Amino acid sequence: MALPLGVFFLYYKDAINWISNIERAGTDFGLERERELLDLLGSPDENLKIVHVAGTNGKGSVTAYMTAVCVSACLKTGTFNSPSVFEYNERFLLNGSPLVGGLVAKYFTIVRDTIEKEQAIRKEEGLAPFTPTAFEIETAVALLCFKEEGCDIVILETGLGGRWDATNAVKNKLLSVITTIGFDHCDYLGNTLTEIAGEKADIILKDAVTCPQCDEVMTVIKNKVKEVKGVLTVAQTPTLLAEDIEGQTFEYKGETYTIPLLGEHQLTNASIAIEALGVLQDKGANITRDHIKFGLASTEWHARFEIIGSFNNRFNLLFPMSKLLVLDGGHNPQGAEALRKALEKYFGGMRIHLVMGVLKDKDYKTMLQILGPIANKISTVTPSSPRALSAEDLAEEAKAQGFKAEAYPLVQLAVQQALGDFFGEVIVLTGSLTLFKDLGVK
Repeated sequence: MALPLGVFFLYYKDAINWISNIERAGTDFGLERERELLDLLGSPDENLKIVHVAGTNGKGSVTAYMTAVCVSACLKTGTFNSPSVFEYNERFLLNGSPLVGGLVAKYFTIVRDTIEKEQAIRKEEGLAPFTPTAFEIETAVALLCFKEEGCDIVILETGLGGRWDATNAVKNKLLSVITTIGFDHCDYLGNTLTEIAGEKADIILKDAVTCPQCDEVMTVIKNKVKEVKGVLTVAQTPTLLAEDIEGQTFEYKGETYTIPLLGEHQLTNASIAIEALGVLQDKGANITRDHIKFGLASTEWHARFEIIGSFNNRFNLLFPMSKLLVLDGGHNPQGAEALRKALEKYFGGMRIHLVMGVLKDKDYKTMLQILGPIANKISTVTPSSPRALSAEDLAEEAKAQGFKAEAYPLVQLAVQQALGDFFGEVIVLTGSLTLFKDLGVK
């Protein structure tokens, strides 16, 4: 889609500033605005082959695995995920790489112009205003871009939930994928696993892939697939063969695979991806077993138990040779449990200094109960988000639970201080994916 004549072109930073201003207005869930915006843009989703991914934990990792494999199979692949880790444009991936600034600007300009024209028409006709949310706009930008750039496959990750998530407004889906479901966003999704699973399973239009879940969650998923007359594939439990801090090797259905991502939960995520890719094969995608093995082995997914040291330091941090920094975006109790297991497995017996920042709508008290006991000290920070819990409030909660804690004004300052003191041989930055862009990439 070409830019209309006379349109003021947004540059990359202009686009980020524009969407940031809209984001401050908050979130309002529903599908009507998203569907209308997509239709105004010519319904770019209609002819795309979309894999839709929802779940409580593991969405990003499964999306990353599938993206790497599709790229290795020479399929032009568009991926939409959020939030970004280091740079804003990471949420729009084209063949696994962040969308270049010029294309971000181009498609934001088209979407902004379309919205403003519709707003003018509604105002003139005395109709209710048309005010898509920031996430709805980003979803539209992604789908428009992937259509215009000629993507063979699109991997679309939900933002929150499923039923009322903007991504669920798309008309066609090749496959739906449900990752591990647990308690999160209870204010929006419900207070029982049955309610939460119902919200997430509503993305299923026909065929679906999931992993072993508790009985009440699996019942919801099975009932949904039966309702839409689809086929459900449930991933099996893989067998770990070998592991070290550089990756894991496992067996799945008689084949051996290697992944660079660490933690027991990543074996589950990889098995989900393998099954989903198998369904795509059955639907005609030219994806071979070699493509799957190579793609899994080459997957990059930052801030998921990612280990940084002086040997691979890409941040504006001074790194003592003996120290390690672990970046992990775990943002709920399930993520905290997975992080603790991984820390105990790979760094058991070493001193841990926890640098933690959370969003106030998360169950941070339980997260502290899980991670606090393995930390020699907790430094708290405030994430760059309007939903952030202040570093001071998090430190007070940590102290109330009996842990040694201190609040810091800046993420980078807290991490650098932790790298330089004696409280930890391993510094762990965790609590929210919004933290890591404040580290300062070189």
